Amino acid sequence: MPILEKISQLSQARHWTDSIPLEFHYTAGVAGEEFRRELKKNGRFLASKCAKCKSSYVPARMFCPTCFIEMKETRTIEEAGYVYSYTTINRNRTGDPSEPVTIALIRFEGVKGGIVHKLNINESGRVTFGMKVVPMLKDMAERTGALTDILAFKAA
Repeated sequence: MPILEKISQLSQARHWTDSIPLEFHYTAGVAGEEFRRELKKNGRFLASKCAKCKSSYVPARMFCPTCFIEMKETRTIEEAGYVYSYTTINRNRTGDPSEPVTIALIRFEGVKGGIVHKLNINESGRVTFGMKVVPMLKDMAERTGALTDILAFKAA
C-alpha cells in the first residue's frame, strides 16, 4: 500500500520490531581537531582568525560566522583568560545537595567565544568578573586532547 493511501481496516497496518546496529565516531571537525591537538601537545588554546573582518574565535573554527568565509589563519593564545560570567552549583545532576562547584565562562582579550569550565576557587565570594585566570592541565602523558584535559581554571 502506498504511503499516501489511508488505512481503512486495522489488518492493513503493518509493522515489525528490529534493531539497526550503528557505529559512529564523533569528530570535532578540521578546526576542532587542530584545537584538540594543540591542547594535547602544547597545553595551549588555538584561536582562528578571519582574514576579512579580523575577528578571532576560540575554540578554533573553520568558517567565520560573520563573513561566512573559510578561516585558514590560526594563533595560539598565550595570555591569561578572564572570568566573563560565573555561577556556583551546590546540587548534583540528580538534584541532591553536593559540594559547591563554581563554573565560569572564560573569555580571552580580543577573541570572540570562550570556554565554559570549572574554577579552582574554594570560596565563591572570591570570584569576580574580569578576574584573570589560567588553566590547570593534566600531565602531558595523560592528555587526550579533550576539554577534560583542563582540570580547572585558577587565579592568575
